[in-house]
Amino acid sequence: MPDPNKTVSTVAVSIVIPTYNRADMLPMAIDSALAQTHDVEVIVVNHGSTDNTDAVAAAYGNRVRYIKRSEDFGPHFCWLDGVMHAGGDFVHLQFDDDWIEPTFIAECMAVITDTVGFAFTTANVVDENTGKTLNTLFEKYLPATGIYPIRKVEGRILRSLISPAAALYRKQILLDALYQGRLPLATSEYHGVGPDCFVTLLSMLRYPEVGHVKQPLATFRAHDGSITIDATQDLNKKIQLKRAYKEVKRYYREMKVLRFFRRITGFN
Repeated sequence: MPDPNKTVSTVAVSIVIPTYNRADMLPMAIDSALAQTHDVEVIVVNHGSTDNTDAVAAAYGNRVRYIKRSEDFGPHFCWLDGVMHAGGDFVHLQFDDDWIEPTFIAECMAVITDTVGFAFTTANVVDENTGKTLNTLFEKYLPATGIYPIRKVEGRILRSLISPAAALYRKQILLDALYQGRLPLATSEYHGVGPDCFVTLLSMLRYPEVGHVKQPLATFRAHDGSITIDATQDLNKKIQLKRAYKEVKRYYREMKVLRFFRRITGFN
């Protein structure tokens, strides 16, 4: 029987960096991935970029694995492509406009056991133009670094979300969440929104605990090209964004009800 108190810090970890026309921002994301104190493989996935992303990736030689597709089918499929090529049992999705601190992977792995589905850290939001920290995200989700039962954080996640850029997931969870694409009964979607939340919710359905590092080891860049920032500045896009998240959270609640009925009916 697995020891729930035994961490799995020696397990292989992959960092997948999906990118699209952000050659100017990409180096910081790659550099932060390569600077990790924990051994990692770094995979850059370029779907349809028309800028000089090829040259940026080539400058890193064999330190990164570069996957290129000529067409862009949206962020969701770019993420999936990278995860499918990942050799690690755990994967961090590193967005091309963000970065992580050197101890991000090591600290996350330190709070992952056989009963933990994913781990996340707090994250700073930094203004691209001024370098000023605008906000620190997820700092009120849990009281301290450690391992917690899902019920301790479920409410906050359902009222908001945890960005994959601040988390480390099991590869199988990412594959199952991303491969599904649009949820069975969904009527709304928006630029990869939904799957980014579903990976967390699927982890919560399958594993009883979550790991948390109460340090801002991830940094999100606030800039006009950000999908989230762009959506908040346009009412119609903001509505689409909200509906997409509502869809996936409703699906999570429906799956919890189904799981409950399976248990009381003895269905296995």
